[in-house]
Amino acid sequence: MNNEQTPKAPGFRDILVTAEASSIEKWRKQVIAGQPETGRFYALISDEGSYMPGGEGSAPTPLTYFVSGMAL
Repeated sequence: MNNEQTPKAPGFRDILVTAEASSIEKWRKQVIAGQPETGRFYALISDEGSYMPGGEGSAPTPLTYFVSGMAL
């Protein structure tokens, strides 16, 4: 891996977003995501619907989050 910085065009900067996922129970998962530069992090919970064995529909599905992000 090359440690040299690639020159950036004027007005552009890197934006780092991190996400760490963990399993809560059954299909329910939690992600802590945010931008270290700002110090802001958010917890997102997802669950599959009852169409999946063990899914309870207690939170949006991962696909719902993905499609919502694309809409933004």
